[in-house]
Amino acid sequence: MTLEFAHPSCALAPGYAETAKLVGLASKAVAPLWPLESPIAVNPLSGFEDLPFFDAAEAASDIFKARSCLPVSLWRRLTDNSKVDRAILAEVAVERLGGLNLAFEAVLPNINAHDILMARLLHLPSDDTEPKPLASPSRAELFVAKWCAAFLDQGLSAVEMPGREKGLYRATLDLIVHDPEFIALTGKRAKAVYHKAPMDPVTAIAQRLDSFGDNQLGKLALLRELLGRLPGWAGHIRWRSEYADQAYSVGAPATITDYLALWMLVLDFDTAMPVADSLPIQEYEGLASHFGIPVKAFVSLNGAAKTRLNYILGINGHQLSMMFMEAAERGFQAKIVQGLRNAERAPKVTPKRYDAQLIFCIDVRSEPLRRAIEQQGSYDTYGYAGFFGLPIAMRAPTDRIARRQLPVLLEPQHEVAQAVASSRLGSDSSLLASHARQSSASRLLNGAKRTMATSFAAAEGTGPIAGAMMLLRNLAPRIARQLTGPDDAGLSAQLSPCLSDVHSHGLGLEEKASYATGLFKLTGLVPETLAPLVLLVGHGATSTNNPFGGALECGACGGRAGGPNARVMAAILNDPNVRARLAEQNMTIPCDTRFVAGQHDTTTDNVMLFDCEQVPQSHCDALGKIAWDMAYASTRSREERGRKLNRSAADLMVGALHWGEVRPEWGLSGNAAFIAGPRSLTQEIDLDGRVFLHSYDWRTDSDGGALKTILTAPMVVAQWINCQYLFSTIDNNVYGAGDKTVHNVLGGFGVVRGNGGDLCVGLPRQSLFCDDGTPHHVPQRLLTIVQAPLDRVDAIILEDALLGRLFGNGWVKLVVIDPTNGRVSRWTAGDELIRFSDAPGGWAEPRTIV
Repeated sequence: MTLEFAHPSCALAPGYAETAKLVGLASKAVAPLWPLESPIAVNPLSGFEDLPFFDAAEAASDIFKARSCLPVSLWRRLTDNSKVDRAILAEVAVERLGGLNLAFEAVLPNINAHDILMARLLHLPSDDTEPKPLASPSRAELFVAKWCAAFLDQGLSAVEMPGREKGLYRATLDLIVHDPEFIALTGKRAKAVYHKAPMDPVTAIAQRLDSFGDNQLGKLALLRELLGRLPGWAGHIRWRSEYADQAYSVGAPATITDYLALWMLVLDFDTAMPVADSLPIQEYEGLASHFGIPVKAFVSLNGAAKTRLNYILGINGHQLSMMFMEAAERGFQAKIVQGLRNAERAPKVTPKRYDAQLIFCIDVRSEPLRRAIEQQGSYDTYGYAGFFGLPIAMRAPTDRIARRQLPVLLEPQHEVAQAVASSRLGSDSSLLASHARQSSASRLLNGAKRTMATSFAAAEGTGPIAGAMMLLRNLAPRIARQLTGPDDAGLSAQLSPCLSDVHSHGLGLEEKASYATGLFKLTGLVPETLAPLVLLVGHGATSTNNPFGGALECGACGGRAGGPNARVMAAILNDPNVRARLAEQNMTIPCDTRFVAGQHDTTTDNVMLFDCEQVPQSHCDALGKIAWDMAYASTRSREERGRKLNRSAADLMVGALHWGEVRPEWGLSGNAAFIAGPRSLTQEIDLDGRVFLHSYDWRTDSDGGALKTILTAPMVVAQWINCQYLFSTIDNNVYGAGDKTVHNVLGGFGVVRGNGGDLCVGLPRQSLFCDDGTPHHVPQRLLTIVQAPLDRVDAIILEDALLGRLFGNGWVKLVVIDPTNGRVSRWTAGDELIRFSDAPGGWAEPRTIV
């Protein structure tokens, strides 16, 4: 059905500038959502970081119709699995009740206030009265989502949406006259809606907001509500308009203003209804049953006892859940800080020259492998951001657009070409040709399947081959991978970087020396004490048929493998000209030191070393030994991970290649802390793969510049990751991506559940929960531990607004170990540095350090 009527109005509405400002303010409520090719972890509540953590969780739940906390029933499962210490939970309950005296005042004979609160926490039916997500998308939501999907498609649709150069709102407005869903949604008013719709998106929003008069808060609340209805699409559009390369969105501009203007077309016809909350439980009956006394005993209470009882019964599910979170955080903090304190007090070992040093990414998955390799010989390991401080983009011969290999908030300063290594000219040329043939065949087949005239013929003609490949992928995934050849990431790992400085984006000598200096300064690594072999180990992951595979790669490399960055940095540090320039700056690298790049596969725990043929003969035996020791360490690390997955080490190798594997690895599930300090501080502690480890030596950082960089860059990225895992666990249907098994890739950039609706944000259920529904990831805030003089840390935080928000509002917990006096302090929301107590749980009466 097509409507015939005049084009919408072009006039601009009054309040245009005011509306544009409101849209900009409202847009901060949704976090940007990067595409699948570079799926960066972000805090879904980043727009609420000006609020204290618990207040932000509740405020966001109102907008996104999400849970603000993990259900108490799931916290009880975690407590049963020893993820929450019952004794520490009891301490938190005492604090909630106002201290020991009030907590243990009797409510009934032999029953005190603390008994009742602990019963509510651990035994009584939980009252999880959090807002529930909508049962299914409303017709208005499906309308907006459908046009966003059509407009933002990246070449996968058989027919491209016309008029995309006009922008999302204008292009959609031109086509809705042909949309039967729009006509069905708006009914008899379809013609009037279209006729009254302004051509300018800001004007469309302004007209709709006129009904609020001067109520600016009401206008802002409506805009935020509409953003929260489809946070996936809103977040992706925000990324596209604010963070994407211009080449990505050229010819198809889309903004949050366009998105909101689409909503204004159908807002009056939206009939979405939330799922009704369950009825409140009968608290008195539950208490009576638990304590084995008549209900009348509670009902007949009066005076102070009645007041105390009503206070406890008034603690809602959100508050109970946050008590569990606080207990989990305190238990983890007490355990880890005690271990670090013991290490800090231990006698210091005189530094020696190691057989080899290895620099890994700070990723939590590196910690078990670092621990395993250190046990194999005279090896010292360091942690550094996985892009190795290189603001580069890489371009392989098969790439149309250079791949950004750096944190998403940075811009590439150099473009590094990748080419066939001279020593492997024949084999790599064959690899390139094979990859080109495979890509061409894939494009032809996909195109044929999407075209009406050839789709059936393509299915008939390729059916036998597809059937054979399906059997191979299920029964012999290794053979299937060999037949299909490497993907783009696999190809990139086998090509060498070309560090040319002859063009405007190349790496000149000064830049190379600067990036090398940054590595030494931020890690505390002293050039003069370098081992004969120094390995730079990036990391990547292997998975098959996994739209979220990029989330397993290196976040510091833009959601890509870090091996290419390691190769570039190794080449820089092996460059004689760079070494000469560093020597002029009093940083002399020993002449017998050789840098070798590698890549840790976090799915299989294998480590691939690059460019070994370039290692001098004098170092070959040492390299062979470390390769052997690394293989053994990989086996041990793989066995440790296998126990967490309840799978054998061999099964992990197969799972990385199997197209039906929904959980090739746990990723960063379990992440809980960020430590900036020397390896000697953590070397004797099993951190269980839960900690980001960034090397730092306060003695080589007299001005605090290195520490400030660490706290404002990699620590902030760790906080993004932590919050993504935390909120994806709290409400996996809203802040997470839900069940992987119902996902469909849409437009080449995102995932939807089923055949439409909102783009999925966050992490899938299989990355966070065990098969029985028990969380594998414990949702707790990031604990940051720094070994540095207290006044240095204090000064950095007080002069940086972002750090002040994160620590002051409780998004990140901070503990400082002062090496000058051995004191351990914690930062509190009151902007005080508080002494970390020696009491059980580490949280007795605090004392301010002056």
